Amino acid sequence: MADELATDDPRAVQALQLRLAGVDWHTIADRLNYPDVVDALDAATAVADTQYDGISVDPLRVLQILRLDRLQAAVWPAAMKGDLKAVEAVLSIDDRRTRALRLNQRSRD
Repeated sequence: MADELATDDPRAVQALQLRLAGVDWHTIADRLNYPDVVDALDAATAVADTQYDGISVDPLRVLQILRLDRLQAAVWPAAMKGDLKAVEAVLSIDDRRTRALRLNQRSRD
């Protein structure tokens, strides 16, 4: 995943990767020698924001979307080979992403 994340701070990328894997912020801060939890959160959020530049979403939503992206990347090759369970998983992941981004809500123009 580090190759996919554009940043000059590899420690921030690692903080995001750990959080995506479900590691709590206190452990991340300790493991990566951040002064406190807020610094670790800010660093990881900055990396996550680079992935969704221009889309206004809160940090927790970005984290959830990035997790969904990782899950989809894991099952995508099988789905492309015709594995019907993998196709169903991709569609389910896409549905969750759509709801997280609120893309299913009608525009009120």
